[in-house]
Amino acid sequence: MKPKIFRYFDEAFRLGASDLTLKTGAPPTFRINGHLIFSEEEALVAQEMYDIFLPILTTDKQMNLRQNFETFSLFQYRKKWRIRYYIYQQREGLAGSFRFIPTTVPSIRALLLPEALDVQACRPRGLFLVTGPAGAGKSHTMAAMVNAINFRFARHIITMENPIEFCYTPNQSIFTQIEIGTQIPSYQEALTNALREDPDVMMIGEMQDRKTVEMALVASETGHFVISTLPTLGAVPTLERLESFFPVDKQEEVRTQISMNLLGIFSQILIPKMAPDQPANIAYELCIINSGMRTLIRDKKYNQVHSAMLMARKEGCVTLKDTLGKLLRLENVNADLVKAMLQEIVE
Repeated sequence: MKPKIFRYFDEAFRLGASDLTLKTGAPPTFRINGHLIFSEEEALVAQEMYDIFLPILTTDKQMNLRQNFETFSLFQYRKKWRIRYYIYQQREGLAGSFRFIPTTVPSIRALLLPEALDVQACRPRGLFLVTGPAGAGKSHTMAAMVNAINFRFARHIITMENPIEFCYTPNQSIFTQIEIGTQIPSYQEALTNALREDPDVMMIGEMQDRKTVEMALVASETGHFVISTLPTLGAVPTLERLESFFPVDKQEEVRTQISMNLLGIFSQILIPKMAPDQPANIAYELCIINSGMRTLIRDKKYNQVHSAMLMARKEGCVTLKDTLGKLLRLENVNADLVKAMLQEIVE
């Protein structure tokens, strides 16, 4: 008999779900185009949860779960999907969250992202940031940009992630993929080693601390194209977040580094449509740094960056307000959600 968890995976694939949640006291729950859809099955009970998860857990992961009350990794299923999972203990018992990642790397066009990202991926050096809240599709966007490089240039691309999500097939480029926590303890150590490995492009899964940000800036300064993420939404909050990683006495120096090496910021968020069977819309902000913005960043005049973006629309800059306004004119869009976001921007 097929294990329960594999039946749930099959149902998720049939429905086109991006995520699956299994928790004690609730039926299996699927996220489809941003909507939560509950299975018609009975609620899961605490006594069965460990047995449900067991088929995907290695001995090491079972030990992690017993000792640390949590474990996470990536599971290959049916050679079609890679499943990023996080299994954890909560009040009612064990629970698990699963994100389904296709084995085929998406293209910028397939994701309906602006063509300007293709242009940015062609840059030989500098730092480009993809930002947005959890579940906004940042990993897909970064993967699409990296693969655009792969199909266009002969470059050595090093990816550093925890865990590795997309696996790339070399075309023009060659790849070195490093999993943090498995092949190396931390992003800092991975970055230190990567600089010794003759890279052209470095993709950093996330920047969580000062040291990682510092090393990403150094890598971009020394002639590499670096792409990474932050959980911020919008160009100005991203600039403020970058600076906040550093103590006050270092911030002026860091602003100078950012102003010299930052190429652009792409912020994105998914807006579910009213009907769950239709793909969510993407609202985004694209800030392509020009000479005027570099001066504003260096002088910490972040309040003027938005105005500079409006003046640079012909250079490819797009504000979040621009794309949200366009979404309001579409059919089946969740107008209340879009209006709430627009109100939040105004405030």
